[in-house]
Amino acid sequence: MKHIRLLFILALCLLGSVMIACNGGTEDLTNSPETESSAVTVAPTEEPTEAATELQTTETVMEEITMEPQVTISVIADGKTDYTILAAADLQASNAEDIAYLTAVMDAKYGTHPAVAEGGEGKIISLVYGGNRLDYALNMDETTGNIAVTAGSPEAMSRAIRYFVTQYCGNSDGNLLVPVENYTYTYAEDQIDNSHFLSYEGGDKTVLAPSDKDGTLMTPAWLDTAVMVELRIDTASIGGMFKDSYDLIDFYAATGVNVLWLSPVYERGAGGNGYGNVGLHRIEPGLTGMSDQEAGWNELKRFVDYAHAKGVYILLDIISWGTMYASPLFEEHPEWYNGEAWGNAAFNWQNAEFREWFISTAVENLEKTGADGYRCDCEPFTAGYAVFEAIRTRANEKGMYPVIMAEAEAERKNVFDMEQDGVIDMDRGTLYQHPVNFFVDGHLNIVTDTIRGKGLFKRGSFRYYTNCITNHDYQERNVNGNRLKIGYAAIYAPYIPLWYMGDEFGVTMPYRAVLYDIAVDYGAVGTNADQTYFYEDVKQMIAIRRYYPDIFEYYPLSHKQTNICEVEVEGLTSLENYARYAGNKMVIVVANNEEDSSGVCTVKIPFEDGFAETYKNYKVADLLTGRVVAVGYAETVDNFSAIVPYEHCGVYLVEGIN
Repeated sequence: MKHIRLLFILALCLLGSVMIACNGGTEDLTNSPETESSAVTVAPTEEPTEAATELQTTETVMEEITMEPQVTISVIADGKTDYTILAAADLQASNAEDIAYLTAVMDAKYGTHPAVAEGGEGKIISLVYGGNRLDYALNMDETTGNIAVTAGSPEAMSRAIRYFVTQYCGNSDGNLLVPVENYTYTYAEDQIDNSHFLSYEGGDKTVLAPSDKDGTLMTPAWLDTAVMVELRIDTASIGGMFKDSYDLIDFYAATGVNVLWLSPVYERGAGGNGYGNVGLHRIEPGLTGMSDQEAGWNELKRFVDYAHAKGVYILLDIISWGTMYASPLFEEHPEWYNGEAWGNAAFNWQNAEFREWFISTAVENLEKTGADGYRCDCEPFTAGYAVFEAIRTRANEKGMYPVIMAEAEAERKNVFDMEQDGVIDMDRGTLYQHPVNFFVDGHLNIVTDTIRGKGLFKRGSFRYYTNCITNHDYQERNVNGNRLKIGYAAIYAPYIPLWYMGDEFGVTMPYRAVLYDIAVDYGAVGTNADQTYFYEDVKQMIAIRRYYPDIFEYYPLSHKQTNICEVEVEGLTSLENYARYAGNKMVIVVANNEEDSSGVCTVKIPFEDGFAETYKNYKVADLLTGRVVAVGYAETVDNFSAIVPYEHCGVYLVEGIN
């Protein structure tokens, strides 16, 4: 039976609060309510607000809730330890940095650390290789006080040591007390599968909600749930054609990604690559395996239908700047063209016949494939707003409600729900040649600049903004296994996360090239240990985002009003640490971007900024490990101790309890 440890952890966090609360009642954490399938529902037009529940008065003064005592092993007491870290010479060499990190944390937090040796007597923390390559375990012997850390490879040992540090070295008291609870990670059983979080609420189940202050632009409400990946199936090692690529949909559903933006599916023609093609009326035989066009479009529809069955939405890429010179359209309708674009034939948007053909074909493609919208290449500065407004209007008249995403900054009007590069603080051409992560690489501050709207078109005055951390135009990978760049900056942040395929498992590149042309090897997951663990961590991040939709899927009509506040963290200050909040819960994200830091820190809970009311007690839990950090009155738990490794995030749930 598959073991999903994260869900168990999260369930315990919620269950614990229910069990110890005086006044029952749990928060509704569901998505948009179900609607009749025969009609489109229009959501309320008021801007989402955080409901503040009035404090219930009672004559009984509630006592402080405290943590239940645990059976523990004392490793360090009063700055002294009787332990020795025992490890063979080969392990000491292979995991030298990890052992150094372990001892550095103990020095920083407790003022001492066990000696490291190959042999010895007395109490020991033994580090041993053994078992399957991706598995590891921590075993505590209450009788002897010995601790055994076993791992199947140096990478697994590195992960086990980080777990030991963050799980057991984060206590706020002055001593290192290790709970007598064994921990085992078995990759084959403990892989996270987020597919059960996903559901398809498009098509005739679409709920519309306003995404501008005037209520003139009505956007499918499922966009609140979007975690998006750009996918080019012919350069993905899984598949290559639609019929071979159903496993790709399964992969991303398990990841928790529910929107796939497909690179252009149109017939490429001589010299074309997809963005260069013969026109949006023809589908690429290399993707369908069929020369017959009608059968080819049906092949794409089957792919889209399968995605919908898995709770995944599909956006097609639409090209409005022109076609290849070799396109039959160029010969048959020369009046439809005017000049050159990207070295190819540019469309003549002043030609009424062409405009009508393009609009009607775009709507027809949505109708015959069931796709959920368009990413619009080179828009809104090519065809412009009126063309895509007509596509949206005609689709609506046919009972289709597409999401339409511009590539560049868009005024939205009645047309574009968002743009591809929602967060951007430099020229796009420069960004693509020399990629940066705006929130991690020092260009923008995630709290103050989000609230100011800096780096956002129209200063954040619209509802939806993506944080696109990579796309096909990038000439280098920027994530490269950095958990801050995909977690802190995107998955936990108040934006729609968007990245190019492969970043979810830490793909790197040995040379510079446009990502669009580079094959992505999905076989690295399960074989390359570092990429496998990175992928599991990304899935855990997405699971947290999915588990708390009221916090992470909150998009007010003005993005500057989003639910984020700064968190003071003593010991880690190079990035703004933040909290996202709703009702009686807040999730604190602590980032370590300081290479020379041990990650030992103290987190101050922003009660006034993150809670609409005052609660009698509060519970703090580490969402990555399930450890309850503190329980009690606000003055008892107003700050807590944490340890966050370099390029990692600490993620903590603070819950108010009446």
